[in-house]
Amino acid sequence: MFLLFLTFSGCAKESEEIIPNTYVNFTIRLDDPQFIGLNSVGSAVIVTSSYDGSNSAGYDNNGIIIYRASQDEFYAFDRTCTFDVELSIAIEIEDSGITAVCPECSSRYVFPNLGFPTEEGPSKNPLRRYNTHFDGTSVHVYN
Repeated sequence: MFLLFLTFSGCAKESEEIIPNTYVNFTIRLDDPQFIGLNSVGSAVIVTSSYDGSNSAGYDNNGIIIYRASQDEFYAFDRTCTFDVELSIAIEIEDSGITAVCPECSSRYVFPNLGFPTEEGPSKNPLRRYNTHFDGTSVHVYN
């Protein structure tokens, strides 16, 4: 039973690392006008290198999506589509605010589902997640 658990744990780890590791370390304030959209649960914003240089750029400078899952919980995802990483395509947030789509392969990723793709597109791997810490006024994103 233990070996079976290790096997599946190893597979999950591989899918999380489909996007190469990139240094990320920045903090946003929710009272900053460019992030005011995050004051609502179920909303998302894109952070690019224009905010804090390479610290906020994500893999290949595609940017990072921050999603507010609840009053106290935020998720941060790399914007790089996981279907064909070599193409380095940045996904776009859809109007719903809870999904993003790749303009190239049409894979859709669901933020409340931890960035996993729907079955409609070719991608089978979730978006790369970064750690977040919320202190009541700011969200720190890091790895």
